[in-house]
Amino acid sequence: GDGFLIRDLPDGGSEFVLDEPALSYLRVDHRSKLQFGATELAIGTPFTLEVNGLTHRLDPQRRDGLGPLAALFPGTLRWLWTSPHGRLTAVFKNGATMTVVPDPVSKAWTVGSVSCLPPGPDRPA
Repeated sequence: GDGFLIRDLPDGGSEFVLDEPALSYLRVDHRSKLQFGATELAIGTPFTLEVNGLTHRLDPQRRDGLGPLAALFPGTLRWLWTSPHGRLTAVFKNGATMTVVPDPVSKAWTVGSVSCLPPGPDRPA
């Protein structure tokens, strides 16, 4: 499987409960990828990472600016969830918070085989 369970949240969002919440490794190509055991979290669009009260605006296409993402390793996820509108939030045990908002034209994020697709006619934003 994908290495996680999905739990429905009261607000209509979903929580991803990972078998292995410790960050195994990070990979960077045209996307930013965080591997947690068998589960890959891939980010394809600009996102924010808040660490120690500082907010970093990061872009997977601008690899020279991904230092704050690399600094998450080694780390462990505390909570990973998506809002009903597709905003993904990852909170790490050290307090770092990563937020990926849905993108109108491309896949903002993927957790295992679950993707945040652009809103279509039958998927309102």
